[in-house]
Amino acid sequence: MPRLRSRQREELTVAVMAVARRMAEDAFQSLDVLLGCRTIRPLLLGPDLNHTVFGGQEDDDDSGCGRLWLLLTILEICNLLPRRSPRWWVMRRTAGLWNDLQIADDAENDHYIGLLRMRRSMFNRLLRKVGPLLQKQVTRWRVPLPPGKRLAYALHRWAHGDSHWHRCSGYGMGKTSGLRAIREVAEAIHASYPNVVGFGGFEERHRRMTEFQSLGFPNAWGCIDCTHVYVDQPRSKDGDDYCSGRHNRFSIVAQLVVNLELKILDFCYGFPGTVGDGWALKNTSLYRRALKGSLFVDDPEDPFLGERPSIPGAPGGYLLGDGGYPSLPWLVIPYGRQPVVTRAMQQFDALHKIVRSCVERFFGVFKMRFQFFYRPHITDIAREMLEFRACCILHNLLQEWGDVPDVDDEVSDASSPDGPQPNVDRRVDGCPLEFMFGRERGHAVRDALCTEVLRLWEARREA
Repeated sequence: MPRLRSRQREELTVAVMAVARRMAEDAFQSLDVLLGCRTIRPLLLGPDLNHTVFGGQEDDDDSGCGRLWLLLTILEICNLLPRRSPRWWVMRRTAGLWNDLQIADDAENDHYIGLLRMRRSMFNRLLRKVGPLLQKQVTRWRVPLPPGKRLAYALHRWAHGDSHWHRCSGYGMGKTSGLRAIREVAEAIHASYPNVVGFGGFEERHRRMTEFQSLGFPNAWGCIDCTHVYVDQPRSKDGDDYCSGRHNRFSIVAQLVVNLELKILDFCYGFPGTVGDGWALKNTSLYRRALKGSLFVDDPEDPFLGERPSIPGAPGGYLLGDGGYPSLPWLVIPYGRQPVVTRAMQQFDALHKIVRSCVERFFGVFKMRFQFFYRPHITDIAREMLEFRACCILHNLLQEWGDVPDVDDEVSDASSPDGPQPNVDRRVDGCPLEFMFGRERGHAVRDALCTEVLRLWEARREA
């Protein structure tokens, strides 16, 4: 709409006031008819009903209606009415972003995707699950924030990575309320979906191994790698430990295991930015569980064990990692630079790189979906661990839901009842198994897997 000039605005104001006056006259006449007397007019007119409060004679065609409402309209348009005294100690909060999310038009999905990185149906489905855990009682001192507003603020914060100072006012809350809302939302998400992140039960593991087998790596459980989350210098930690010499920036290292569907199977967050992949691995529960035989070992109770191929020299499952990890019986890395490199080694490394690229794609998808972990920000490591866990759960949920209807279906747990829980060690003694560690054993498993991978590759070429 083009900008109106001053003369045009005055003409538009006169026209609107004329229409409003006629509507008011009709309303007064209707009240007179209903009440049977002129009880409203003395309130708007002076003692002389033929004269208005302005002191002028009414028009001949008027029915005696006063123009007090016209005076109030003029005062409002000219901004002459006194305003309420401002409360200088309270920050102005309009809650504009939250009001924008309460829409009901055809473009609602575009608006939700732009602000929260998810569709409105997904937001409502998530709210129905975590909303009861975010609900608080109304006290005589305050009215609590609605669960939907707190959930929307946390999702907006993780999706865009903006500071609390910039986004709190958009949702009509203070900085302290925003920090508390994010912590409560993260805890509610973890309590509502405790088993979304995990290696799963027997059926889930078998399906995942079958997908890797179709790409030439049978019995693979997933791909592992580390990524840096860039932050400002931590205030309560030694900054030199978090300043990586690679990019000369402060960062926190996160290790993740993903599958071909870009779903998270295991994660660990909070290592200083100066540590390498191998050091981070040896300080995780994944490493301890693998050495004890809780992971990557064939279970006799697995009903799908007979359907998977048996590789001589490579028993059980394994992960695919890059050259920054040590060579272990359950962690297969490429040959890389060797004194003697054969053509079979080069082909194996090429196929290994192609399959392991899913973890690199995952980092791109995850950090664009949750840009809070992509942009540098002020960090509190203890609280950020909780936020990272909640974002991993949300990522798996969004990957699993996709385009879902508005019905609220229960999400199946990642751990199937057919198998043991992924975090429970089946060995009572807890002693490491000898065949689960050692560089020589890792090289032997890689050599046996190389022969099998190249055999499957040649079979697909001939087919």
